[in-house]
Amino acid sequence: MRRFDVALGLLMRGDRCFLQRRDPAASVLPGLWEFPGGKVEAGETPGAALHRELAEELELEAEILAALEPRNHRYPDREVTLHPFLCRGRGPLRTALAWGWFTPWEVGRLPMPEANRAILPDLFRSAGAPAALPPDIRKA
Repeated sequence: MRRFDVALGLLMRGDRCFLQRRDPAASVLPGLWEFPGGKVEAGETPGAALHRELAEELELEAEILAALEPRNHRYPDREVTLHPFLCRGRGPLRTALAWGWFTPWEVGRLPMPEANRAILPDLFRSAGAPAALPPDIRKA
């Protein structure tokens, strides 16, 4: 089974988080909403990978505020360890993908990969979101 480490940028603006939509023609998880980021390359730390990926994907300079607990997720053909980082971005956001800033209630209704959805409770608690999170997020 293939194993990957993936760094994710959890960008917040007030009580809203940034998500982008995977290309509907993508071979993996087409059209689902997810946090920006990508694979950690050989010899690279998750934090360094996040800086590189956000610069490549969004032309964004990231400031890491906190590392959240890594999470493992198994797919039928691979195992992924997600390294989520609460961060703030400087500079304009530029991406060819669909994107938006979503409240916890909006995020709860978006189609997302299970691995990204599992991070939501930690993200919103760390960011100081309202205690009354939507049921779809509380049970993630």
